[in-house]
Parts: sequence; structure tokens; C-alpha cells
Amino acid sequence: MVRALAPVVAVFVLFSAACKSAPEEAHSSQASSTTSSGSSASAGSGGAGGASMSSAGGAGGAGGAGGASPEAGTGASCSVDGAPGECLEVAACSALSGHTSTPGYCPGPADIECCTVTPNVADNPPTPTGYEPMMQAEVTPAMTTWAVAILDDPSGYPLFATTTMTFGTLLVLARVEWHPPDFQNSVVHRGVTLYQPI
Repeated sequence: MVRALAPVVAVFVLFSAACKSAPEEAHSSQASSTTSSGSSASAGSGGAGGASMSSAGGAGGAGGAGGASPEAGTGASCSVDGAPGECLEVAACSALSGHTSTPGYCPGPADIECCTVTPNVADNPPTPTGYEPMMQAEVTPAMTTWAVAILDDPSGYPLFATTTMTFGTLLVLARVEWHPPDFQNSVVHRGVTLYQPI
């Protein structure tokens, strides 16, 4: 489902914490999917801002080639920046339409990688009922710190997770979702968008 993005009037929150498109070497834990490129929030130009990763759903199973036993590490669950996936041979993942393999998240040989659904902003749920995206000028430093903490916790806040926090008298809803490419990321990426009640 493709939802119409709010006109330029509604500027989505763009955090200065940017997602990497590939894991760090020796990626033994998935505690962080961002790199810091500054400490203040900045306005994006259309689309949702923030930092990123993949959609819900694993890749599904794939058998071994030609009756051979499956390689060590295949079939295990994995996660890339909060997007669930399955450890598969690269060739098996590339045979699945709409899937991407990412190295460094699975045990076994180098040709076993985490296979996830390819990120797409069209997969984002609609704007939460009763809320609207916050304007950049309305986002406080405390809200930015909160959003970056959510972004940096992909296991605690997987894709499409929501949470709320009150800042003064304003109830703010944060949702992890796909963000389009921007000045910090050249690909669709995992990000946090802040919403306020209408």
C-alpha cells in the first residue's frame, strides 16, 4: 500500500544519527545500528527522516542444493537492525523476490547471510489514528535523545514498534519505520518518526 506522504507542510523529524547500510566487522551483537554524525536534529526535505532498516517477516526456508545436507548456519533466525530474517545461502536468498542478504549476522561459512525483506517505505503502516507527524521546530533536544535511544535499540524496538512519552503536557508517539534515502543515507533505512495528537 502506498500512502500519500503529507505535503511539504508536514516535515518529518530527521535525526542526526544515521544508519549504516552494512554491519560493523566482528558484529557480535546488534545493539546499535547507527553512527553519530552530530548532536542536533536537522530538518529533512519530505519523506520521513531518521535512521533505518528492514520490514517484518522472515525469508522462509530454503533447502540444500541437489539433495546435499544444508550448510551449517542455515535456517537460524537472525535480525539486521531490528528486521527479522533467516540465515540462508546467498544464492537461496537472491532467488527470493524482494529479499536482501546481509553478511555478518549468521554463523557458518561466508556464503551464509541474514536474508530479510528488502526495505520499502511503502511497507510503513499509515499514520497512527489521532496523530500527525511533528514539525521539526516542535522537536526538543529531550525528544531527539529519546528517539535516538529507540533507534539504537533494534531488539527492544523492532520495525514498526511504537511507544509514547510525555514531554511537559505533550504526549509524543514514536514509531520505528522505513525512511527514504536522505543526505545521511543513500538507501531506504530504519528510522524513528515522532507524532503528536491532532
